Amino acid sequence: MGENSVTKEYLKVAELSYYSGISQRTLHTHLKDPVNPIPHFRVGTAGRIIRIKKSEFDEWMDSQRATQDDGIDELIAEVLK
Repeated sequence: MGENSVTKEYLKVAELSYYSGISQRTLHTHLKDPVNPIPHFRVGTAGRIIRIKKSEFDEWMDSQRATQDDGIDELIAEVLK
């Protein structure tokens, strides 16, 4: 990389799709998630320009990590009794 090269910190949805391997459609769904949305910025008067900070997306992805034993099976069994 030369002196003038810039590493992008804020990504478009299409760029984030390429970076993460997650479809743009799925990313848009997660941007609108009412419980745990992907952190993002809406720019412009209509807010149509969306940018996602790569480091914040990485943190969000870490929060989505599935655990071996999350206790869901036990919870479901208890509810169904």
